[in-house]
Amino acid sequence: MLVRLVLLLAISVCAEKIPLPNFQDLRSNYPGYKHHGGVYSKPELLGHLALHNASDLLINDTSALRLSYSLNHIGGVHSLGTELIRLSKFGHDSVQGQNKMQYIYLPIAFGPYLADKYGYPNISKLHMTDPSQTKHSFWGQQGILRVITYTEHGSRPKGHVALWDCNHFHQSKDWIAEHNLLTVEFWASPDSACKEADLDYNKSKSVLQDASVQSDSALQAHHQRHEAIPQNVRHRARKLRKQQRRH
Repeated sequence: MLVRLVLLLAISVCAEKIPLPNFQDLRSNYPGYKHHGGVYSKPELLGHLALHNASDLLINDTSALRLSYSLNHIGGVHSLGTELIRLSKFGHDSVQGQNKMQYIYLPIAFGPYLADKYGYPNISKLHMTDPSQTKHSFWGQQGILRVITYTEHGSRPKGHVALWDCNHFHQSKDWIAEHNLLTVEFWASPDSACKEADLDYNKSKSVLQDASVQSDSALQAHHQRHEAIPQNVRHRARKLRKQQRRH
Protein backbone atom coordinates (compact mmCIF):
# COMPACT_ATOMS: atom_id res chain seq x y z
CA MET A 1 0.00 0.00 0.00
CA LEU A 2 2.81 2.41 0.92
CA VAL A 3 4.58 1.76 -2.42
CA ARG A 4 1.40 2.53 -4.33
CA LEU A 5 0.85 5.78 -2.43
CA VAL A 6 4.45 6.86 -3.08
CA LEU A 7 4.00 6.17 -6.80
CA LEU A 8 0.79 8.20 -6.80
CA LEU A 9 2.72 11.06 -5.19
CA ALA A 10 5.39 10.92 -7.89
CA ILE A 11 2.93 10.76 -10.80
CA SER A 12 0.71 13.52 -9.47
CA VAL A 13 3.40 16.22 -9.63
CA CYS A 14 3.20 16.25 -13.44
CA ALA A 15 -0.20 17.99 -13.50
CA GLU A 16 -0.68 21.72 -13.07
CA LYS A 17 -0.83 22.69 -9.41
CA ILE A 18 -2.44 25.47 -7.40
CA PRO A 19 -1.07 27.25 -4.31
CA LEU A 20 -2.05 25.98 -0.89
CA PRO A 21 -4.75 28.05 0.85
CA ASN A 22 -3.61 30.89 3.06
CA PHE A 23 -2.76 29.57 6.50
CA GLN A 24 -5.01 32.13 8.16
CA ASP A 25 -7.94 30.57 6.29
CA LEU A 26 -6.88 27.03 7.14
CA ARG A 27 -6.52 27.88 10.81
CA SER A 28 -9.73 29.90 11.16
CA ASN A 29 -11.77 27.08 9.58
CA TYR A 30 -10.06 24.20 11.37
CA PRO A 31 -12.24 22.22 13.84
CA GLY A 32 -9.49 21.51 16.37
CA TYR A 33 -9.38 18.75 18.95
CA LYS A 34 -11.33 19.70 22.05
CA HIS A 35 -8.62 18.49 24.45
CA HIS A 36 -6.00 20.52 22.55
CA GLY A 37 -7.75 23.90 22.61
CA GLY A 38 -10.18 23.19 19.78
CA VAL A 39 -13.96 22.91 19.62
CA TYR A 40 -14.87 19.32 18.76
CA SER A 41 -14.41 15.94 20.38
CA LYS A 42 -14.70 12.97 18.01
CA PRO A 43 -18.45 12.34 18.66
CA GLU A 44 -19.19 16.06 18.36
CA LEU A 45 -17.28 16.28 15.07
CA LEU A 46 -19.10 13.29 13.57
CA GLY A 47 -22.43 14.77 14.63
CA HIS A 48 -21.60 18.18 13.20
CA LEU A 49 -20.56 16.64 9.88
CA ALA A 50 -23.61 14.33 9.82
CA LEU A 51 -21.35 11.28 9.54
CA HIS A 52 -22.90 8.99 12.15
CA ASN A 53 -24.39 6.82 9.40
CA ALA A 54 -20.89 6.24 8.01
CA SER A 55 -19.36 5.29 11.36
CA ASP A 56 -18.70 1.70 10.19
CA LEU A 57 -16.25 3.06 7.60
CA LEU A 58 -14.48 5.58 9.82
CA ILE A 59 -11.33 4.98 11.83
CA ASN A 60 -10.48 6.29 15.28
CA ASP A 61 -8.15 8.99 13.90
CA THR A 62 -10.24 12.03 12.85
CA SER A 63 -7.32 14.15 11.61
CA ALA A 64 -8.26 13.68 7.93
CA LEU A 65 -11.89 14.62 8.58
CA ARG A 66 -10.77 17.81 10.35
CA LEU A 67 -8.52 18.91 7.49
CA SER A 68 -11.27 18.05 4.98
CA TYR A 69 -13.64 20.27 6.97
CA SER A 70 -11.22 23.19 6.81
CA LEU A 71 -10.69 22.84 3.04
CA ASN A 72 -14.42 22.46 2.35
CA HIS A 73 -15.23 25.56 4.38
CA ILE A 74 -12.58 27.60 2.58
CA GLY A 75 -14.36 26.43 -0.55
CA GLY A 76 -13.72 27.32 -4.18
CA VAL A 77 -10.86 25.39 -5.77
CA HIS A 78 -9.83 24.09 -2.34
CA SER A 79 -13.11 22.26 -1.70
CA LEU A 80 -13.02 18.46 -1.90
CA GLY A 81 -16.18 18.59 -3.98
CA THR A 82 -19.11 16.19 -4.09
CA GLU A 83 -17.57 13.31 -6.09
CA LEU A 84 -16.26 10.24 -4.28
CA ILE A 85 -12.47 10.33 -3.87
CA ARG A 86 -10.61 7.13 -4.82
CA LEU A 87 -6.88 6.97 -4.10
CA SER A 88 -6.11 3.68 -2.37
CA LYS A 89 -6.85 -0.03 -2.58
CA PHE A 90 -9.91 0.46 -0.39
CA GLY A 91 -11.86 1.69 -3.43
CA HIS A 92 -12.89 4.95 -1.84
CA ASP A 93 -11.22 7.21 0.69
CA SER A 94 -13.97 9.73 1.36
CA VAL A 95 -17.51 9.82 2.70
CA GLN A 96 -20.37 12.20 2.05
CA GLY A 97 -21.12 14.51 4.93
CA GLN A 98 -22.30 18.03 5.66
CA ASN A 99 -23.82 19.83 2.63
CA LYS A 100 -23.24 16.66 0.55
CA MET A 101 -19.52 17.44 0.47
CA GLN A 102 -16.83 14.74 0.48
CA TYR A 103 -14.60 14.23 3.52
CA ILE A 104 -11.41 12.17 3.30
CA TYR A 105 -11.34 9.90 6.34
CA LEU A 106 -8.06 8.01 5.75
CA PRO A 107 -5.06 10.23 6.65
CA ILE A 108 -2.72 7.98 4.64
CA ALA A 109 -4.69 8.94 1.49
CA PHE A 110 -4.31 12.69 2.03
CA GLY A 111 -0.71 12.68 0.77
CA PRO A 112 -1.55 11.72 -2.84
CA TYR A 113 -4.55 14.05 -2.76
CA LEU A 114 -2.50 17.06 -1.61
CA ALA A 115 0.37 16.27 -4.00
CA ASP A 116 -2.02 15.97 -6.93
CA LYS A 117 -3.59 19.33 -6.13
CA TYR A 118 -0.82 21.42 -4.57
CA GLY A 119 2.43 19.81 -5.67
CA TYR A 120 5.15 17.70 -4.14
CA PRO A 121 5.84 18.25 -0.41
CA ASN A 122 9.07 18.77 1.45
CA ILE A 123 9.85 15.35 2.93
CA SER A 124 11.78 14.89 6.17
CA LYS A 125 13.04 11.54 7.44
CA LEU A 126 13.07 10.53 11.07
CA HIS A 127 16.03 11.73 13.13
CA MET A 128 17.84 8.60 14.34
CA THR A 129 17.84 9.47 18.06
CA ASP A 130 15.42 12.36 18.55
CA PRO A 131 12.10 12.48 16.64
CA SER A 132 11.62 16.14 17.60
CA GLN A 133 14.73 17.07 15.55
CA THR A 134 12.68 16.20 12.45
CA LYS A 135 10.91 19.55 12.94
CA HIS A 136 14.09 21.37 11.87
CA SER A 137 13.21 21.53 8.17
CA PHE A 138 9.85 23.28 8.59
CA TRP A 139 10.39 25.17 11.87
CA GLY A 140 9.38 28.81 11.46
CA GLN A 141 6.87 28.06 8.69
CA GLN A 142 3.12 27.50 8.45
CA GLY A 143 1.30 24.87 6.44
CA ILE A 144 -0.01 21.31 6.33
CA LEU A 145 1.84 18.28 7.71
CA ARG A 146 1.29 14.62 6.95
CA VAL A 147 3.06 12.40 9.46
CA ILE A 148 3.68 8.77 8.52
CA THR A 149 4.21 6.36 11.40
CA TYR A 150 4.80 2.61 11.54
CA THR A 151 2.42 0.21 13.26
CA GLU A 152 3.56 -3.20 14.48
CA HIS A 153 0.12 -4.67 13.82
CA GLY A 154 0.16 -5.85 10.21
CA SER A 155 3.39 -3.95 9.45
CA ARG A 156 1.40 -1.17 7.78
CA PRO A 157 2.06 2.58 7.62
CA LYS A 158 -0.29 4.89 9.47
CA GLY A 159 -0.81 8.55 8.69
CA HIS A 160 -1.91 11.71 10.47
CA VAL A 161 -2.56 15.13 8.93
CA ALA A 162 -2.50 18.43 10.79
CA LEU A 163 -1.76 22.14 10.62
CA TRP A 164 1.75 23.28 11.58
CA ASP A 165 1.83 26.81 13.02
CA CYS A 166 5.44 28.07 13.13
CA ASN A 167 6.65 25.99 16.06
CA HIS A 168 3.73 23.80 17.12
CA PHE A 169 0.79 21.73 15.94
CA HIS A 170 -2.37 23.82 15.81
CA GLN A 171 -5.07 22.44 18.15
CA SER A 172 -3.76 18.90 17.77
CA LYS A 173 -1.43 16.50 19.55
CA ASP A 174 2.24 16.43 18.61
CA TRP A 175 2.21 13.56 16.12
CA ILE A 176 5.99 13.80 15.68
CA ALA A 177 6.77 12.96 19.31
CA GLU A 178 6.49 9.25 18.46
CA HIS A 179 9.27 6.67 18.39
CA ASN A 180 7.76 4.83 15.39
CA LEU A 181 7.91 7.85 13.08
CA LEU A 182 8.89 7.17 9.45
CA THR A 183 8.59 10.40 7.46
CA VAL A 184 6.99 13.83 7.62
CA GLU A 185 5.63 15.63 4.54
CA PHE A 186 5.17 19.40 4.66
CA TRP A 187 3.23 21.71 2.34
CA ALA A 188 4.02 25.37 3.08
CA SER A 189 1.28 28.00 2.92
CA PRO A 190 1.90 31.00 0.62
CA ASP A 191 1.24 33.48 3.46
CA SER A 192 3.52 31.79 5.99
CA ALA A 193 4.35 34.56 8.48
CA CYS A 194 5.97 33.61 11.76
CA LYS A 195 7.40 35.93 14.39
CA GLU A 196 11.16 36.31 14.42
CA ALA A 197 11.32 34.52 17.77
CA ASP A 198 9.73 31.44 16.17
CA LEU A 199 12.16 31.17 13.25
CA ASP A 200 15.26 29.76 14.96
CA TYR A 201 14.72 26.22 16.24
CA ASN A 202 17.86 26.10 18.40
CA LYS A 203 17.34 29.62 19.75
CA SER A 204 13.76 28.82 20.72
CA LYS A 205 14.89 25.71 22.59
CA SER A 206 17.69 27.68 24.26
CA VAL A 207 15.32 30.43 25.40
CA LEU A 208 12.99 27.87 26.97
CA GLN A 209 15.90 26.17 28.74
CA ASP A 210 17.35 29.49 29.96
CA ALA A 211 13.95 30.57 31.28
CA SER A 212 13.69 27.31 33.20
CA VAL A 213 17.20 27.70 34.67
CA GLN A 214 16.57 31.34 35.61
CA SER A 215 13.30 30.41 37.27
CA ASP A 216 14.98 27.67 39.31
CA SER A 217 17.85 30.01 40.24
CA ALA A 218 15.45 32.72 41.39
CA LEU A 219 13.55 30.26 43.58
CA GLN A 220 16.78 28.94 45.04
CA ALA A 221 18.09 32.46 45.78
CA HIS A 222 14.79 33.40 47.46
CA HIS A 223 14.98 30.26 49.59
CA GLN A 224 18.59 30.98 50.56
CA ARG A 225 17.75 34.59 51.55
CA HIS A 226 14.84 33.34 53.62
CA GLU A 227 17.00 30.75 55.41
CA ALA A 228 19.68 33.38 56.12
CA ILE A 229 17.26 35.38 58.33
CA PRO A 230 17.42 34.21 61.96
CA GLN A 231 14.26 32.50 63.19
CA ASN A 232 13.65 34.97 66.04
CA VAL A 233 13.83 37.88 63.56
CA ARG A 234 11.29 36.22 61.26
CA HIS A 235 9.02 35.62 64.27
CA ARG A 236 9.17 39.31 65.34
CA ALA A 237 8.49 40.43 61.76
CA ARG A 238 5.37 38.24 61.54
CA LYS A 239 4.16 39.51 64.93
CA LEU A 240 4.65 43.13 63.81
CA ARG A 241 2.67 42.56 60.57
CA LYS A 242 -0.24 41.08 62.56
CA GLN A 243 -0.28 44.13 64.88
CA GLN A 244 -0.29 46.48 61.89
CA ARG A 245 -3.25 44.66 60.31
CA ARG A 246 -5.26 44.97 63.57
CA HIS A 247 -4.71 48.74 63.53
